[in-house]
Amino acid sequence: MSSETTKNHTSVLAVVRALPKVSPGLTAALSFLVVLDALLSAGFMLASGAVVAELAARSGAVGWYLAALTTLFVLRLALDPVETALGNSLARRFTAMLTQTTLEGTLRPIGIEHLTDPVVSDRIQLAQGLNTGYPPGNAVTSLARLVSSRLGGLAAAITLATVEWWLPLPLAAVWILLSRWRLRDLKKTVAASSGTMPVLRHAAYARDLAIGDAAAKEIRVFGWQDWLLDRFTRAWHEGTGTAGSMGSTLVKTVSLALVGVAHVAAFLYLAFAVTDGRLGVESIVVALQAITGISLLGFLGDVQWMLTHASTAVPHAVAVGRLGIEPAHRRPAVPPAEGLPAQGIRLENISFGYPDRQVLQGLDLDIPAGTSLAIVGVNGAGKSTIVKLLSRLYEPDGGRITVDGEDLHALDVRAWRRQLAVVFQEFLRYELPLRDNVGFGRLDADRSDAALERVAAVSGLDQVLPRLAAGWDTPLSRRFEGGTDLSGGQWQRVALARALLAVEHGAKVLILDEPTANLDVRAEAEIYEHFLDLTRGLTTILVSHRFATVRLADRICVLDGGRVIEYGSHDELMALGGQYAHMFTLQSAPFQETHRV
Repeated sequence: MSSETTKNHTSVLAVVRALPKVSPGLTAALSFLVVLDALLSAGFMLASGAVVAELAARSGAVGWYLAALTTLFVLRLALDPVETALGNSLARRFTAMLTQTTLEGTLRPIGIEHLTDPVVSDRIQLAQGLNTGYPPGNAVTSLARLVSSRLGGLAAAITLATVEWWLPLPLAAVWILLSRWRLRDLKKTVAASSGTMPVLRHAAYARDLAIGDAAAKEIRVFGWQDWLLDRFTRAWHEGTGTAGSMGSTLVKTVSLALVGVAHVAAFLYLAFAVTDGRLGVESIVVALQAITGISLLGFLGDVQWMLTHASTAVPHAVAVGRLGIEPAHRRPAVPPAEGLPAQGIRLENISFGYPDRQVLQGLDLDIPAGTSLAIVGVNGAGKSTIVKLLSRLYEPDGGRITVDGEDLHALDVRAWRRQLAVVFQEFLRYELPLRDNVGFGRLDADRSDAALERVAAVSGLDQVLPRLAAGWDTPLSRRFEGGTDLSGGQWQRVALARALLAVEHGAKVLILDEPTANLDVRAEAEIYEHFLDLTRGLTTILVSHRFATVRLADRICVLDGGRVIEYGSHDELMALGGQYAHMFTLQSAPFQETHRV
């Protein structure tokens, strides 16, 4: 069996196994209706022959047979919308389950390395059906149609066997052979489309740029609407171009020729059989319907196309859903993280690199508990990387990080993160009410207006609140009714308030990665005037290019070449006359010149 066949069977079987978990009741009901529909189909064919026979015999029982035929016809008509409704309902639940599985797997890992892994990124996109254009739920409806059709074809073959036992054999054989040939080509198409994800990611990115508001201003100001549309179109066509191929013309011609020969032979046999009296008219009526019905054993075009494509998402969703799951025997008891650090944090011989570059190499750094440390260095020196390592978003390639002597890797990650209050350089702007934007700092915290007033005052957010129509409940996006957009500096105050809420509720380590980059000098000075009071007794780690802020820290470390090259207080480093003193002098010179003028 080819690898493409195995993958396809695995995908369809994964759908079959998942359906009872999605909804046992709906799955059972839909299965029952599918089987019933096939039985009604066979009954209709036999009843048609019986009616013809009774009419030929001018029997008085013909009325009863007509009533039975009508009943079967009405039942089949009534079943169709019910079967469709059940299939659509099950498909929606199936799609929701796969989406939830994908989200759980994406969110479960303690770090974020998997989100930058191209293989995992491809799997996440494949789990959503990006490469096929068919949502996973379509696999449910197409599977129901396929099973119903196959059972109908089988019922037709059995019915035809009541006329001549051997007659359905050659007809079924050619239809099944045709189906296998066409399906083989379809599987090759699906296998090819699974390898186009890198191209389709470019198409998805271009699409998101065009329909989102993040790039809307630059797209229009710089006038690259046509370029963006062309980029999307070319990438999409390149990524989905394999969908147009359905196999060689020779295969189609030969298979259809075999089907035609088999049916011509069957019709000729029936014609001779009725001519010499071996079969009656009623048998011919049944046989003709059954021959037509046997075609349901063949290739079903759109149904199998949709099932094959849509079902490919299932194994990928299952694989993504398993990310971050560790066997129970690999989960050792972990020391508590509450209240840490009481002594300090230590980075020992840390090395770390991204796929394209090495960032840290042999880095050693001590951060005593209850003190503040500023980290400075040129862009790319590894300042933000240290923040991510301390947050356990990444794990070091070498060395270790300890907290009060305990290996950070051994601590419960959720408990450790409750000790952290972090403002990332790329903090997120949630299109949600202000209350939620700040409340995300500690989900279990009191979110009443009174409870949020202190962090609003310290972060400067109290200057923004009076301008918001609904106060804390104002959506921070104009895309929602009553919503508003904030400036970059106002958003930075929101991010600061979010971190301060975590501090208010027990976080012991405050990490600030360029926390005032979007604020003017006056606003920055106001915030840090409050910070010095609020962070007293906390372990504070500050990453900043603004040396007026950096100098307030108890200790300052300078990164270069993946290592700490200078460490000390502001006065000590200025006296040293090294790289820190040089950078500080360069940044302060314009202000000194302005003061002299």
